[in-house]
Amino acid sequence: MSSNRPFGGNVNVERIDTEALQTLLDSHGAALKLYARQWCHAPDDALQEALIELLRQDPVPDQPVAWLFKTIRRRAMNLARGERRRSTHHRQASQQRDEWFSDGESLGFDSEELQAALSRLPELEREIVVARIWGELSFERVADLVGISSSSVHRRYRGALQLLHEMLDGEEDKIGQKDEPRTQATR
Repeated sequence: MSSNRPFGGNVNVERIDTEALQTLLDSHGAALKLYARQWCHAPDDALQEALIELLRQDPVPDQPVAWLFKTIRRRAMNLARGERRRSTHHRQASQQRDEWFSDGESLGFDSEELQAALSRLPELEREIVVARIWGELSFERVADLVGISSSSVHRRYRGALQLLHEMLDGEEDKIGQKDEPRTQATR
């Protein structure tokens, strides 16, 4: 940017160069971030988007600092709207969390009890059981899905079913830690 005036003055330049952008950021960056912080929790993002938009301007605005404040205001308000939408969506999603099983299904046991037992399984075993039983996937397809061999899937599936059986029969005290191998008790 070739002008002897500070950035508040009129500028007749086609494009802004990196040196001028750095000078602009050094002299007004903190104020621009503070201004954006009024509306959103990510003022750095608003500033970055405004600076990128400034670099794309052809020609450069006559009053780049005023233009940046106006642009940051719009960007920060857009970010704040997105933050509110996400927050509202997450709050509604957590309140409307569906049960894993429909009450109308005849499972032969309490669906809440099964849901609780499934949630206590290690993540990989739970994924295997759900994909195999409710997804009706073959062991080969489940193996492809989780990235291990089909024999390992089969072994983990049978172990998870045994754990579920023990949990649902009230034998939780026999269940070991997630990562410890289970051994049969010897006499």
